[in-house]
Amino acid sequence: MGLQFRWVTRMKLCQFLVISFATMLLLVLSSTVHAETLRWVCDYSTVASSKGVAKEKFKLEFAVDSLTKRAVLIGNAGMSDVDVYNGDQGITFQEKLVTGAIQTTTISHKDGTSVHSRHSMLGGSLVPSQYYGECK
Repeated sequence: MGLQFRWVTRMKLCQFLVISFATMLLLVLSSTVHAETLRWVCDYSTVASSKGVAKEKFKLEFAVDSLTKRAVLIGNAGMSDVDVYNGDQGITFQEKLVTGAIQTTTISHKDGTSVHSRHSMLGGSLVPSQYYGECK
């Protein structure tokens, strides 16, 4: 009787452990984190450069993964990774170019107004410009 009692007790303990493990696994799998992609589509209508101020249509799109905080720029030259800084009044995206130049876009949280600054370099010469518009 003692040997059978110990065997039954061990079987119940094994069943308890298996059920507990399965329950914990289900809880972990059912509490998945939901990532969201945040997007801004920016339309610019005015450009300032060394040539002066002019009307020029230009469009950029930014996307940020809310879980990984990875940001990308989607533009006329394709898609590229950008750094992102989200402050209390606006969000800024920064693209570092192989030339050593940086392109920066800042979007106001208040009303979506935006400025896109290009500090481009061509043939070793600086070609700066700024675009003004809004993002939604």
